[in-house]
Amino acid sequence: MAVFTAGVTLFSGFGLGTILMPAFALFFPVPLAIAATAVVHFANNIFKFGLMAKQADWRVVTRFGLPAAIAALAGASLLTWFDKLPAVASYTLGGSAYEITVVKAVIGVLIVVFALLELWPLSSACVFAAFVATRRRAVGILRRPFR
Repeated sequence: MAVFTAGVTLFSGFGLGTILMPAFALFFPVPLAIAATAVVHFANNIFKFGLMAKQADWRVVTRFGLPAAIAALAGASLLTWFDKLPAVASYTLGGSAYEITVVKAVIGVLIVVFALLELWPLSSACVFAAFVATRRRAVGILRRPFR
């Protein structure tokens, strides 16, 4: 499933975490699901780098890459901190005991918020406008389109 999802996102440019993390969370604890998704993201990005590095505009890569790396480290620290907090509530369903933890609640809220943003037409128009304004053309981080 991870390889298929990574392959699909190579063409779309997004969606790997949206599809893969909830699927992993069904089978693994949420922090492990996030870590596993990060490993797949990393492998996918190394693959994309090999394909597209020659065409990259490195000023743009640096402008977006450095803040993204800092935010990723901050997010990993927050995840570790949230995971150490005690469970908020627990319940029993069908003879099995379950816990509601802060990390599960935060990830659940984030998934719902991002899903709603995808469904809201104005948000995609704003993102596209910001994307075009950043580069003054819809080529993204590539200097020239693929041939």
